[in-house]
Amino acid sequence: MNSSEGQALFNIPSYWPSKSAAFGVASLYYVLGIVLLLEGIISHRHRYVHLVVLISWMLGGAFTARGVFVVQEAQSASSYIAFSVLESVAPNFISLVNFLLLINLMRGLNAGPPKRILKMLWAFSVTTSVTFGAISAAGSIILAGDSTSGQLNTGIKLVKASIAGQMTNSLLFIVFASVLMLLYRESLGRRAWVFIIYVGGLLMIARNAARTVMVFYTSNTLMRDSEAAYYCLGPLFTLIVIFTWAALNLPARCYNEAKVLRVD
Repeated sequence: MNSSEGQALFNIPSYWPSKSAAFGVASLYYVLGIVLLLEGIISHRHRYVHLVVLISWMLGGAFTARGVFVVQEAQSASSYIAFSVLESVAPNFISLVNFLLLINLMRGLNAGPPKRILKMLWAFSVTTSVTFGAISAAGSIILAGDSTSGQLNTGIKLVKASIAGQMTNSLLFIVFASVLMLLYRESLGRRAWVFIIYVGGLLMIARNAARTVMVFYTSNTLMRDSEAAYYCLGPLFTLIVIFTWAALNLPARCYNEAKVLRVD
């Protein structure tokens, strides 16, 4: 990489990362994914399970790659690229799960929102999650590779566009959730469901806010100078979201008994 701005945006650390921390965090993600998978099997309810397990294991794979990068003593950039792409893409799909939980909560109400509203919300959530995920991946690959100055500028723009979109998306989610729950107060009776929705939504706002500061204010080097700060201002938020899913048994709790929930 031949651009100091590109390095700052890509969060290249100024310390040598700890392989124990990387592999330890990876193990937590893998374990939580296994727990969620078992919860789905035991409860015979598979809604969301494949997606939430995939997210957890994507993040586990990201930090495994980070640990491999350290073990290989940075001899190859491929493991760091894999870490960067997976770690930036997976949170987009946490936002998608949040939207799907909200949509299906509303569809399970006796007198919920019109179907066309929920279809529009579903289309919005899928489109934004996939789009920002793709932009995150593209920007991360460019900034992690041996790119030209022009390519680095493109990568910088992609990273900025991605995090700005993610931040907007996470704020809109809380707005949509609050408006719908106030309009359809029956939903507030599903306490575990509402708790999971808001924990996920608010933690993603916190994660995206920390990422926004790092991306748009490159003079702030806290996350690059301190590994503890990096973990606390980044992976910790997504880890708490997935832990909440597992601790509250998302497959069993966030399920409508009375209806088969479909968007079509």
